[in-house]
Amino acid sequence: MKVDCINYGFERKRKVNFNGITQKMPQYSIRTIKDLTDQYELCRYAKFYEALDDKIFPQNKQIRQENFSFLERIPDYLKLKFVWLYRWVTNFPNLTKASEKIEQEFIKQIKNADNSMVKAVIAGYDPVCSVGLRKAFPGSDLDKAYIILDNFGGGNMPEQEIIARYKGVLWHNTDQRILSLNNENTFPEVYTIDQTFDILDRLDRLTRKAGLDKNMDYFLGKREFDINPVSAGEFNIKLARTNDGSEISKVNAKNFAYFIESVRDGKLVYNADDNLYKIITRRISESPFAQMSNVTQMGAHTRLITSHMKPIKTKFKYREFLSMMFGTLPEEQQFEIVKDLVRSVSKDQSQRYSILFKNDDDIGKRFDRLNVLLV
Repeated sequence: MKVDCINYGFERKRKVNFNGITQKMPQYSIRTIKDLTDQYELCRYAKFYEALDDKIFPQNKQIRQENFSFLERIPDYLKLKFVWLYRWVTNFPNLTKASEKIEQEFIKQIKNADNSMVKAVIAGYDPVCSVGLRKAFPGSDLDKAYIILDNFGGGNMPEQEIIARYKGVLWHNTDQRILSLNNENTFPEVYTIDQTFDILDRLDRLTRKAGLDKNMDYFLGKREFDINPVSAGEFNIKLARTNDGSEISKVNAKNFAYFIESVRDGKLVYNADDNLYKIITRRISESPFAQMSNVTQMGAHTRLITSHMKPIKTKFKYREFLSMMFGTLPEEQQFEIVKDLVRSVSKDQSQRYSILFKNDDDIGKRFDRLNVLLV
């Protein structure tokens, strides 16, 4: 279980003890397709990638390099078979089917993580990320994914411990070859219904106390087409300036804003209870904070892209071309591309096919400017 995934600290000082060092993958002798299949099966496990903590544990990169070394040991007579094995597991090079498989894996593991204490009610993610646009490579992450749980009670177990256990099941069981939970800031945000409503109550009180609810129409307008993080996030910036931390810390207010906007504007892919879903959506519609918050600009990006006012990323166009042409490429090139795709789950691919992965701009830097103003 990852500290980045678990977010144990909401209004508590309790910490999660964990070891963020990548585990070494067993390396088998590869002489037959069964050997290769068994070796590749190990790539499903997150513990062999561990890409969240590279800044803390720089040895992770070296260990991952060793883990991926089996790719260099595949004999020539098995290379094309490995390409077909990869295609069978992931649905590559059909980007639509590969993206659908990522979404299906997300839903599968949500259900798998349900237990006697909590059950997922709804879940979703950013509709204009690579998966939502059906342009994803296998092992892509889900941008701004969220899960809301119904908590049945866990005796004396703290709610955050219950959530941590739920997240741990997601972490350990998700097939990373299909859906990566292993990159910075991409693990699904998980809250219970009670937590969601409690935090909304706090933030709504802050919003009204600051008088920002009186400018509802102005801030709702910013949600329409403004995609500059700083100007679009004006409401959240002003709220942060008035937040003295008595109701909720600035960091937790910022993190919750990203979560609640995903619930508000994201693509709903899982709904286990229509009545609870209606209760959640009604509460959001009645919340001045939830209505005016705009740290993600998700709604604006969705409107601009679906109306063709904003082009899709250049890398997606190259991916479309690769999808059409992959079967016509020389076998050795197919193998080299698949090797890079296997490594891309933890961002360890080479620069040889960088046009397939590189964004048009540095999104992280743009949002860094906003996040500094929020805390």
